[in-house]
Amino acid sequence: MRTLLTVVALICTQAQATETTLGPVQSADTLWKLATQARPDDQVAMVQVIYALWQANPHAFTLNNINALRQGSQLTVPQRQHMLSIPVAVARQWYNEAITTPVGRPAKASANVSNQAAAEAEQPTAVPVVTQATEQHDDTPPQPTSVPAIPARQQTKTQATTSVSGFTPPSQDYTLTLQQRYYAKPGDQAQAKSHSRASVSAEWVWQSNDRAHLLALEPFLRWDQQDTEGNLIDLRQAYWQYAGDGYDIKTGVDIVFWGVTESQHLVDVINQTDLIAGVDGEAKLGQPMFNLNRYGSAGTLAVYILPYFRPRTLAGQDGRLRPPLPVNTDQPLYESAQAERNLDFALRWSQQFGALDLALSYFEGNNREPILLPSAENTLQPMYLQMQQLGIEAQLISGSWIWKLESIYRKTRQQDFSAATLGFEYTQVGVFETDWDWAWIAEYQYDSRQQLAPVPGQNDLFIGSRFVANDAAGSEMLLGLVQDLDNSASKSVKLEASMRLSNTLRLRIDAWLFQSNLPSDTLYFIRHDDYFQLSLDYYF
Repeated sequence: MRTLLTVVALICTQAQATETTLGPVQSADTLWKLATQARPDDQVAMVQVIYALWQANPHAFTLNNINALRQGSQLTVPQRQHMLSIPVAVARQWYNEAITTPVGRPAKASANVSNQAAAEAEQPTAVPVVTQATEQHDDTPPQPTSVPAIPARQQTKTQATTSVSGFTPPSQDYTLTLQQRYYAKPGDQAQAKSHSRASVSAEWVWQSNDRAHLLALEPFLRWDQQDTEGNLIDLRQAYWQYAGDGYDIKTGVDIVFWGVTESQHLVDVINQTDLIAGVDGEAKLGQPMFNLNRYGSAGTLAVYILPYFRPRTLAGQDGRLRPPLPVNTDQPLYESAQAERNLDFALRWSQQFGALDLALSYFEGNNREPILLPSAENTLQPMYLQMQQLGIEAQLISGSWIWKLESIYRKTRQQDFSAATLGFEYTQVGVFETDWDWAWIAEYQYDSRQQLAPVPGQNDLFIGSRFVANDAAGSEMLLGLVQDLDNSASKSVKLEASMRLSNTLRLRIDAWLFQSNLPSDTLYFIRHDDYFQLSLDYYF
């Protein structure tokens, strides 16, 4: 009888183990597909399942990055109670950050996911191996993203088979992007209505076997059919990073994001904006830097020394979205006698207090925003003044609500001013009893310069809505309106949408509409530059 009970118990144990394991991961598998299989019922949100799978299986992801699912891995499936213990809003915020992390960069766990909640789960979950290098990317803000199917990275294609000089085989990622932009009208200076553009990027990342050293290289090349100023050769990443006990250091070229709001990022001053890439200012140029991060119970202190300045990319004579006079970007002016070699400096302290994320920052150096001065050649010449800036970022997660604030005080030779963006994002999960999520966003933009501000947002209201289908194609859409509260005729509307056509192809749609009737308004000179853009990303 005892033998029979032992056999029955063994069979039950084996059945239970089978039920709580997925894999081995095949090349055609996606994280979304695996999470769908692991989802116990409709009461558990997909982002909760994905976060729990990632947290329980650090071995299955290169550098803990959910975009680098390892072929051949087996995934342990946490129990339902553990999945439900993860707040949906927190899991969604983490996912939105993690899904946009390039393959060579690590993702990090959200500190807002309570350790106590994990401990209370019926089945303890393995904590992911997060190095200090992983925590470096605290500066990446949440951004509107899709929920794409994530292909398993085939190690035979992306990595060598042996380790060299104490480093793991390098991860490799390549992206080709083709863009076609259509304008509703010819430009005010007779520019073309149709613009084509192509870009290619490659990324290689090496990590030492002891996970203390990280080497990253990401060259970027862009060709523009109409505007020669749109042609670009850039290094977005080219750095070495060392993770020590409670600190890490990085030297080289990298991209660092600051900010939490949706409509604009006032505090984001480390990297220069690649304005030709997009009118929203989200695209950045690589920045040479030395960076030291110190971690502790009192928060994270980041120090940046920036030895070289990158001028902003601005549309040329044949480009669109530019002032009436062409901008001479070949001869920028600087207030500093050291010009582009002025030694810029920044500090940032960040800490998490439960559901509240707080950051304070200080920057001193070349202003990333140029002022445009008329020249004798009937062109505009960009001038970069020196500036000092104090910044604050705050984000509070409360249930389905995310409350956000960014504020700065900036001092230049020209003037001192303060600016702020504050608002909320509210997410409805599973609307109409489907897997769809619908988020509502509202933010107020303030600038003490009021009508004299050379940028939009001096007294404006942003209202937007984000739709996420939570399907295998990662279908999502963001629609937003910025309305000037001082002038009802001044407004802009943006549309962003994307979906995966396959594991290697992604389609993106972007559109902008501009309206203004006052020559003094910053939107006036681009009021005829409404455009619709199709982008096709090929990952290989």
